[in-house]
Parts: sequence; structure tokens; C-alpha cells
Amino acid sequence: MKDLKWLLQEITQPGTPQAALFCGVIGVVVAMLILIIGFFKTLLIVCCCAIGLFIGGVKDKKACIQKIVSFFHREDE
Repeated sequence: MKDLKWLLQEITQPGTPQAALFCGVIGVVVAMLILIIGFFKTLLIVCCCAIGLFIGGVKDKKACIQKIVSFFHREDE
């Protein structure tokens, strides 16, 4: 029972590998339930999985998003 409690704590703790894997699996399961396999639908499954991994695996989401936006929004001097 102690191992189950530890696993649930790790799954719900943002930034842990267990949370990233769990959210990624949830994203894939939801996408598979909604879609029928095809190229663009498979691409959507990959995007859902990536979003789930981001939600579960990145601790400081706001800073990460700001970093990505600033990377693509460079101003030429």
C-alpha cells in the first residue's frame, strides 16, 4: 500500500517523470478514443501526447512558454 501511495504522489507532482508519463498516456488514450487512425489523426495523437507530457513534465510552465515565444519572436536590431 505504501508503494501505491508513493506512486500516486509522484504522478500528481508536476515535474516528475512519473507525472509526465502518466499525462502522456492519458493524452494518447483520449486521442485514440476520439479518433479513427489516419495521417492527420495520427498527427493529432502525437500533439495530444506532447501536450500531456508538457503538462505533466514541466514544472514552471509560464517560464517555459515565455522562453519558447521569445525564441520565435526575435526582433532584428
